[in-house]
Amino acid sequence: MKRRRPTSDYPSYTSNLVPLRPSVRSRLLRGASRSTVKRLADRAQVDPRAIRRARVVIDQVMRLTAFPVHGTTVEVVVAGTVRGEWTRPPVVSSDAAVLYVHGGGFVAGSPRGYRGVAGRLTAALGLPVFVVDYRLAPEHRNPAAGDDIDAAFEWLVRQGFAADRIVVAGDSAGGHLATELMLARADRGLTPPAALVLFSPMTDLGLGLVTPDRANDDGLLSLKVARAAVAHYLDGRSAVPDLRPTPGSALPPVLVQASDCELFTGDAVELADRLRRAGASCELQLWPGQMHVFQLLVNLVPEATRAHRAAAQFVLPLVRPGADRIAG
Repeated sequence: MKRRRPTSDYPSYTSNLVPLRPSVRSRLLRGASRSTVKRLADRAQVDPRAIRRARVVIDQVMRLTAFPVHGTTVEVVVAGTVRGEWTRPPVVSSDAAVLYVHGGGFVAGSPRGYRGVAGRLTAALGLPVFVVDYRLAPEHRNPAAGDDIDAAFEWLVRQGFAADRIVVAGDSAGGHLATELMLARADRGLTPPAALVLFSPMTDLGLGLVTPDRANDDGLLSLKVARAAVAHYLDGRSAVPDLRPTPGSALPPVLVQASDCELFTGDAVELADRLRRAGASCELQLWPGQMHVFQLLVNLVPEATRAHRAAAQFVLPLVRPGADRIAG
């Protein structure tokens, strides 16, 4: 896999699919979003009633940013406490599967809203993708979401997927929860997943890694909203989860993708550094000039599809040892 020169002052080791500069569409979208969506978010209330209204809007927007993929199938799952949706490709190319943990600041997001994203991933990977429908704050606070994700992983194992054939992936707050699952399994001495793939992960719930310039540069996410969402999730009663791997523990290969100018750029860099110091293999990709979770904006920016291809480039050799690298 090729290395490219970092696009910022952060160290980055990236695939040949990461561009050296943002596309025109990305630049225009980021500018428009900063002056509209982000400005409105800074003025919005983030109370339980407003969150319930926002969930509907977010799901509607998500369905517009990534349409379902022709030929893929969707199956709604309700199996005891495990809820979610399978999205499957027309032809399954491996005995592996993806457990996807959606983002939404711990307070929003749903498998239905992520159908388009799941469809793109299942098409890129040739693997079935299970998007877990975990409980959301403020109705259900920490550790309810983490418990649901752990239960979903064990349910996949009971469905016949070996633990080391399950790729765990997540975006934003879902990236935090996905990393929690990986580290918890390592601490308990359990078989690690095949890989961990993180899109713009939020890893420090104390928000101590957010710098003023990144808070200003982010084209979508408001620091005020992020703080409020975390407060609803933790409610001041539970300890802030610390994503710190134990050196020498059994950890899978990890791919971290983030923008080089988003709220959680520092989170991505710090997590990659921690994982490497603990002995894990971690590839950090910093994509220039993108918005937070640009990987979800399939209908809006070309970098989203390239990011999915880069994820496939990383994952496929791990679940299909004979697979060739995807050409750039």
